[in-house]
Amino acid sequence: MSLPRPVSDTLIELLKPVASELGERLGASAVNERYAEIEPSGSSALNQQIKKDPRWIKAQVRYLQRQQAREQELIAIADAEERVKEERANRIKAQEVRDKRAISRLCRDLMREFQSEAIRVKLNEIQTIWDRDNWFSNLSRQETEQILQQQQHRLLLLVAPAKISEDCPDSFRHNLNIELPAKLRAFLNQHYSPHGELCPVQFYGDYFKKSISDIDVERLQTVLSPVPTAILYSDISDYEVNFHVGFWGVINQSVSLVAMQPWNWEEVYHQLEAEGKDRKLSLRIIRQIIVTIHKLLAAFLADLYYLNIDFTHEPQLFTLEAEFAQEWFSKDWAKPYIETLKEIQEQQRIVYKGEMRRLALREAKARAERQRLEEAELKRREEAEAAAKRVKELAHKLKHQKWRCVYTLPGHSSFVNSLAISPDGKILASGSWDKTIKIWDLETTELIGTLTGHSDRVNSVAISYDGKMLVSGSSDETIKFWNLHNGDLLCTFPGHSMEVNSVAINPKGLVIASCGGADNTIKLWNLRSGELLRTLRGHSDNVNAVVFSPDGKILASGSSDATSKVWDVESGKLLRTLSGLNVGVNSVAIAPDGQILASVSNDYTIKLRNLQTGSLLRILNTNSGRGKGVTNLGMNEAVHILQNYVSRGESVAISRDGLTLASGCDDNTINIWNLQTGELLTSLKGHSGTVYSVAIAPSGNLLASGSADQTIKIWRCD
Repeated sequence: MSLPRPVSDTLIELLKPVASELGERLGASAVNERYAEIEPSGSSALNQQIKKDPRWIKAQVRYLQRQQAREQELIAIADAEERVKEERANRIKAQEVRDKRAISRLCRDLMREFQSEAIRVKLNEIQTIWDRDNWFSNLSRQETEQILQQQQHRLLLLVAPAKISEDCPDSFRHNLNIELPAKLRAFLNQHYSPHGELCPVQFYGDYFKKSISDIDVERLQTVLSPVPTAILYSDISDYEVNFHVGFWGVINQSVSLVAMQPWNWEEVYHQLEAEGKDRKLSLRIIRQIIVTIHKLLAAFLADLYYLNIDFTHEPQLFTLEAEFAQEWFSKDWAKPYIETLKEIQEQQRIVYKGEMRRLALREAKARAERQRLEEAELKRREEAEAAAKRVKELAHKLKHQKWRCVYTLPGHSSFVNSLAISPDGKILASGSWDKTIKIWDLETTELIGTLTGHSDRVNSVAISYDGKMLVSGSSDETIKFWNLHNGDLLCTFPGHSMEVNSVAINPKGLVIASCGGADNTIKLWNLRSGELLRTLRGHSDNVNAVVFSPDGKILASGSSDATSKVWDVESGKLLRTLSGLNVGVNSVAIAPDGQILASVSNDYTIKLRNLQTGSLLRILNTNSGRGKGVTNLGMNEAVHILQNYVSRGESVAISRDGLTLASGCDDNTINIWNLQTGELLTSLKGHSGTVYSVAIAPSGNLLASGSADQTIKIWRCD
């Protein structure tokens, strides 16, 4: 069935400008968004947030790589047998479709994730908004909250009851507001299902209890602004229909209001009557046309929205001619809408190809950079091996001690950058970038247990002075307390804004100190309650290490800002700053007498200072290739350093008798020094990566070392 030609021509002229206006208002922004990376032009923060997300970048890179592989495969099968070529081409096409749908899902998932905060704010504000404007009492608050809380990113489409004049035929007033939501719901569920993968639309046909106006659309946007929404509403007088569209989305978040030119339904009624159709059928056809126009607008808005956010979207409207043909519909009605969508789709494809070219260029540069870094790493290893050879030559000077590796403890799957030995010398704890802590029996070297719970690398472990508790700090921003004997997790403290670099336990009180890498602060916590006692501020760069004095009254810290600072624990007051280090401080330690502060720096030196005055007492050069001597201290100033900090690239430990110092560094070796003379006694080689941590047992004849090669080595002195 078809309408008289004059009626159809009138409708085409009526519908065409709306396609153009909606396309300009809601479609052009998509192209601006795509170019925003090159020329920012007020693009939405949400779209830019998605583009910068590592998950989106990774997915785009993966898609580009798979696309390039498919192109190569198509070239390779060009000369294959036709049947084989067709089968493989179909398989490649199916892969392309799957990849595009995966990107579409990721895009919607990221949008929903990034909108969560705005949605939370709206849910908190909803009572105030409801109380402020009586109009909202016409809506269902429960449905409004359900819309905001929906877990998937979908276009929300609402249709309001038509405002129908009392002078309209009873056929309009009795039937149209029944037919319109019912038929629109069936249409959208079939072609734009809310559970579909391509272009899900969440439709409400009974959300509005009565007809609405433009001001009501703007009111509703104050509540539903985080949810992309299209609203269809109309008013019908005794001779014409006015169609209206309201819209906002994640790209263009301001309200767009578009009105169609009035449609003279009375004129169409007379034309149908002249064609011989009775009154009942003529009015039914007019109602059907009104419903069909709503369907066309709904399909166009849905496809337009998903084209805006998804370069892979293939508009459903392109395939719906048969659907409309059953409803007095001429395909010419949809032609301007289809043409608008095709134009925007082509713009999207052109822009996306440009993005892919830029992405391919960045990937090529990244590959070149990786190759450069690999060559630099190879050179570094060669240089490290050469340095190790020089260390071996110096090892021949050993006169009194011979260290040998007696055990290698595998088990960690990443860098071992933290070690602690219990006060009785029987237990070794190791922390690793693999997010675990392992507990070892030092007498048998057996693995007692593995502590899991951190969600990022473990940067520091410390054992309490009674040997009962283990404390760990991690890049997951937390501090955890464990029962050392059974491995139970006792409690978890929130740490710092990015990572916890170091933890220390006050030997005289229930206080834990921690320092973070990004916030430049030190935090003091109550050991039992987890209460934050105070935050110490003063460093201007990452704080890498903290340590308490033996009497528990003083806290020392070392930072990448090239200073060590001394604090009063009770008051949190900064007592003094020890500067003049030139380079960052990786670790700090206080001698048992509380008079000497040791700091390990990035310049391959260990500096010993008077804790009270800050004066420099001695420098040990831990780079075996430099081999500088040191200044002697008086016999009454012998250093006994028991506190160890796991540093980044270098660490230090002092034997209990204060005669021997062991240091590990980034040439993969452990150096053994005579602390009294500054002489380098020997260099222990065995690790194939940076030695991140060393610890000497209380007996003084056992040394543990942890490395970037993922192993722990136990060394014994004969």
